[in-house]
Amino acid sequence: MWEAAMFGAIAQSALLAGAVLVWKFPSLKRPVIVGALMAFGAGAVISAVAIDLVAVAYDEAGAGPTALGIGIGCLLYFGIIALLERKGETEQPSEVIAVEAHAAAPADAAHGAGGHEHGATKKEARNLTIGMVIDGVPESIAVGLTLHTATVGVSAALVGSIFISAIPEAIGIAAALLAGGLVIGKILLRFSMIVVIGAVFSALGYTLLYGASDSMQAIIQSVAAGALLVVVINEMIPIAVRSVKNWAGIIGAAGFVFSAGLTWAAGG
Repeated sequence: MWEAAMFGAIAQSALLAGAVLVWKFPSLKRPVIVGALMAFGAGAVISAVAIDLVAVAYDEAGAGPTALGIGIGCLLYFGIIALLERKGETEQPSEVIAVEAHAAAPADAAHGAGGHEHGATKKEARNLTIGMVIDGVPESIAVGLTLHTATVGVSAALVGSIFISAIPEAIGIAAALLAGGLVIGKILLRFSMIVVIGAVFSALGYTLLYGASDSMQAIIQSVAAGALLVVVINEMIPIAVRSVKNWAGIIGAAGFVFSAGLTWAAGG
């Protein structure tokens, strides 16, 4: 259990690393850099979804439970984010929302169309935090679950992929919150809470699912895969393409190979 909690915390600790980086090096907020990080992270996530989540779930329980879990994950993530965005619009109908209320979009929105930074309001900052939690919970459960369904090496590869993909997310969100007047100490406190949540849910994924049926494990693992697919397609890839144009595909492929290499090196 403690190993699962440690893996979950390490995966989410990229948020802290990203916040410190953007605080110490403001040039990281440049759209081209954030876009390149988004592209690399998107490739890493796609690799994690395909090799460390979906393939393992399919081997354990077959096509039916795997497909069901992916569908649930997609709809669950999409639905929660849609509700958050709708709530934000109704709470501030006359105020322009410069920062989207989900995980990765702030990396793009924080710069705006004219290259100027726009800060996050208190309500937006709240929604951003919720969005990061929504990202982290299924990822953390999957990390704990892979300790049952695969080798420790595969779990380490999944952790590495999540860590890499979270760096641009953290840079973008931290840039928006800093521009909105939130001090770095409060940002790190919020991100630390998400790291703790990641550790808790990773431990829960390990302990509560011990002895669960193969179908149940496959469904839960595939839920994380479905949620991550929506994050990549709806949020990370569009930002990457807008920022680095055709280079997004090349950088994304590098991220895929890097993440897959972690699994291959571990013998997964």
